[in-house]
Amino acid sequence: MPTLEIDGQAVTVEDGLNLIQAAERLGIEVPHYCYHPGLTIAGNCRMCLVEIEKSPKLQIACNTRVAEGMVVHTQSARVKQARSAVLEFLLINHPIDCPICDQAGECKLQDYYMDYDRQESRFALEDKVHKSKAIDIGPLIMLDQERCILCTRCTRFLEEITKTGELGVFERGNHCAIDLFPGKRLDNPYSGNVADICPVGALTNKDFRFRARVWYLDHTPSVCAGCATGCAIDIHHRRGEILRFRPRQNPHVNQYWMCDEGRLSYKRYQGEGRLLQPVARDGDGWAIRGWDQARAEVRDRVQAVLAAHGASAIAGLVSSQATNEEIFAFDDLVRSVLGGRIASLAWSPADAAGDAFLIDADKNPNSAGLRILGRSGVDLEALLQDAASGAIRVLFLLRCELERALGSAVLD
Repeated sequence: MPTLEIDGQAVTVEDGLNLIQAAERLGIEVPHYCYHPGLTIAGNCRMCLVEIEKSPKLQIACNTRVAEGMVVHTQSARVKQARSAVLEFLLINHPIDCPICDQAGECKLQDYYMDYDRQESRFALEDKVHKSKAIDIGPLIMLDQERCILCTRCTRFLEEITKTGELGVFERGNHCAIDLFPGKRLDNPYSGNVADICPVGALTNKDFRFRARVWYLDHTPSVCAGCATGCAIDIHHRRGEILRFRPRQNPHVNQYWMCDEGRLSYKRYQGEGRLLQPVARDGDGWAIRGWDQARAEVRDRVQAVLAAHGASAIAGLVSSQATNEEIFAFDDLVRSVLGGRIASLAWSPADAAGDAFLIDADKNPNSAGLRILGRSGVDLEALLQDAASGAIRVLFLLRCELERALGSAVLD
């Protein structure tokens, strides 16, 4: 494991790391655009230039591997001058879109300009090269060629991760632009990731476009419940409303990515059909109850059933949509406290599809948890028969969509 010095601090890291990764271990940011840890090295943006002692020229940190005794400077006068020059070059033809750009607040062009440049443009606004804007390139993605800095993250993602290759770099010089190959659309199951990895506002997500400024959003780490893969995600929300899901790095599950199906699954968690307070049967309809009143009614009914029919009339049905903690607590209530029995329900649509990457045909996020906790495959059919015959008088349900999974005929 080589030991090197970065900005006066010594660090020992694994062999094979590049200087961007080594600097991160010390909390030092080396600015970059084209580099992404989940993609191959392109080395085309030149933003990550650093000074290495005994090297006559500045070197790109993304493609320079650590070596024993290396002494690196990321804040020298030469480095700062190079960064300023790179930013000036990138901004020559960049449009003045910041007030209306959907990337504002998480744009690395904005951030790095404020950190490393802050100089007036030497090019008149009317001399900028104009390219196509607001191009619909797929079901989820819009392209703005003027904002693109040609980092090629998107093209590498489509070549290396999805292997679908819908986008390419066309033309030459300052007329270069990212565009679709003839006859293609960006409609693969992972297309939304190109908006996540775009460091500027060139590729934006239609679903989130113009809905909120990102600095108003709260972020909550979570796990996608769209299928059994369980991708790590961040939930971006504001005032109690979920606005988008984005992938969160997890090297053991989803790396840096997530599928479009999971990305858009946030919509099913909010809407007019979601219960926000307890309701109870009231004749042929439903009546709203307060939490204390609802708990009291359930407790009274359960006690009456236990007194009249015993614990055999109590049962619970839990689905693999529930978390391990919910399953454990539910099991403790139904079996340990009330003496009843539990069955599990794991259901996926008959036409559910999967692939060899992240999408699992099992659309239950916690089938593995049910198996580990020993609640998978327990007498579901017998429990439903007993419920239909009246032998079960109280049936607790946890995250079960019975009508969808079993059909209304079974429930009748």
